[in-house]
Parts: sequence; structure tokens; C-alpha cells
Amino acid sequence: MDYTVNLGCWGSIFAVPTEVVDKHLKIAGSAQLKVLLYILRHSNESFSDSDIAAALNMDAFDVRDCVEFWTSFGIIKLSQGVITPAETAPSAPVKQAAAVRDIPRPQTVSEPVPEVKAEPKAEEAPVKKEPERPSATVVARPLRPDPVYVAQRVNEDMEIASLLTEAQYTLGRPVSPNENATLIMLHDNDGLPCEVILMLLNYGVSNQMGTKQIAALGAAWAREGITTLELADEKIRKLDENKEAYRKVQKLFGLERRNPSKAEEETYSRWVNEWKFSDEMLKAAYDKCINAKHEYIPNWINKVLKSWYDQGIRTPDMIDLDKKYKQSPAQSTNQSSGYGSGNSSFDIDDLRSFGILSE
Repeated sequence: MDYTVNLGCWGSIFAVPTEVVDKHLKIAGSAQLKVLLYILRHSNESFSDSDIAAALNMDAFDVRDCVEFWTSFGIIKLSQGVITPAETAPSAPVKQAAAVRDIPRPQTVSEPVPEVKAEPKAEEAPVKKEPERPSATVVARPLRPDPVYVAQRVNEDMEIASLLTEAQYTLGRPVSPNENATLIMLHDNDGLPCEVILMLLNYGVSNQMGTKQIAALGAAWAREGITTLELADEKIRKLDENKEAYRKVQKLFGLERRNPSKAEEETYSRWVNEWKFSDEMLKAAYDKCINAKHEYIPNWINKVLKSWYDQGIRTPDMIDLDKKYKQSPAQSTNQSSGYGSGNSSFDIDDLRSFGILSE
């Protein structure tokens, strides 16, 4: 009787170094493991970063980061585009990486090296010195952490490890090596605590922000000194108020749907949240602008509302609406060519209609 062994999917297998599981499984992310498995599966084949990126739905830049991760730990060797097993894997890669990283991380500001000037010889006439000019401060861009440094931080700091794990749940997907590096930069370079970074991530996801936008917002928070949960909560409340004020004005004025600028959000929040004008007062200022200028000019409306706010005008019945919309031929001529004469923001009739000047 003849026998055959049917191993099913086990009939086609490839080897994975035991050191990957024994030493690196804890610190390697899903992206690094996927790239390594793809490389091992396609040994003796030709492929590129783009091929791996397309197969794993990743960015080619992140693929190169993952390859560098495994070369740094001595699992594979890369030479002129050829990947081979490393000759000797380091016994304690994380510690070795840490030794390299004992040099302080690049600082945001670096001081120029002072110039050493030689003393003039006795027989020589002293050289006339140029007046010293104040040296300019050299601003250096912080370097993005590489995969080895990321692995080191995860291994030595449980808060960082928890941050990167929670980030996956918040984003609803695996975090790329580049994104891991960004989160660590927000902590190590910008000084944001892990809990504040997670609150920032939640806010960014809820507002459909990309990782670059989230990173930029995090850097802005750091510059503003938002380093506690209380300050972060207050900042988010303010941002939400600004967005709500913009949505109210956008709907009331019939503006096009788009992402507002920071200045627009702050202006509309001033009208709604600081000056607390009602919808009727906002609409009255808008109508005043359209009738006078025949177009929507936010700065003009802001001046109208500021004059009403300063004069204590809070309700429509405090505005002479009938007179506000009456225009003589002379006024129409003035409005078609700009306010009054010269560079004046308001003409006399406008100021009277606002109740600022008496008849």
C-alpha cells in the first residue's frame, strides 16, 4: 500500500528565525512583522519597496523604515539592494542601540561653536580686529526617531508602550512606524504627556483630521503650554465653541460649506460667544453689509457689530431699521465708489444709522 501525507497549507512553508520571536516579538510592531514575513516568504525573488507597500497596503517610506528596523537588530543584512541573513546577530540589540543613543537627542536650538582666536606674536603688530557682531541663533530641526530608537523607548518606558497600543485602538487601525515616531516626538521633543497625546488623538479622529494635522496641532499645544488634562479639556472646549459659532454664522448667512481658517473661527466666535449677539442681530449686520457694499465683507460686519457692542445695542428694536435701509441718490453714489471720501471705513450717515452719532 502506498501512503501520502497531505499537510494542506503546511505543505508550503518558510523559515522564520527563532530570535525574532524570542527577542523582538515584544517590541516589534505589526508593520515590522508584516514586512519581515513578506521578505522571508519571497526569498530568492526580486521585489521593491513599492511591491511590498502595495501588497501590505502601506507607504513605501514606512516599508523602508521596517527594513531598517530589522537590519539594525541584526536579523537581515542589506547590501546594494540584496537582502541576506545577518552574519552575527547582536546578543542584546536594544542595549546596544541604547548605547548609541546615549548621545543627547538633537535639541530644537543649537548654539554656534565659539571661534578660538590666536594671540598675536610679540614681534608682530597686532592685527586690527573687526568689531564683533552678535551671533545668530541656529535653529535645528529635531530628527525623527528611527525604528531602533522607537523600539528602545517602547522597551524601557511602559507609558510609551501603552501610548502606542492605545493609539491603535483610537485610530482603529495599525499605527505605521512613521506615526509611532511622530507620537514619540510629541512626547520626547515637545514635552506632551502621554494622556494629553491620547486626548489629542481622540479630538483629531472625531474631527476627521489626518496624522500630520494632529501632529501640527500637538506642537501648537506644546507651544501654548497645554500639558495637563485640564488645560487640554479647556482647549478642546474652546475649539468646539469656535466651530459651533462658525456653523451658526455659515448657516445664517448662507455661506458656502468649507473648512474655515483659524482667523474666521476666532472672529465668528467673538460675535457669538464673547459679544453674545443673537441671530437677529447678526442677520441685521449682514443685511446692512449687503445693502451698503453689495457683497459679504466679514471685516465690515465685524466693525458694525463692534460699534453696536460698544454702544450697548443688543436688540433689533434699538436699531432704526427703516432709516438704515433708506438711501438717497447721493448715498448710493458714495457707496458705489466706496465709503464717503478717502479711506474712511464708515460714512457719516452709516454712523448715524448705527446710533453712534446724533442727528
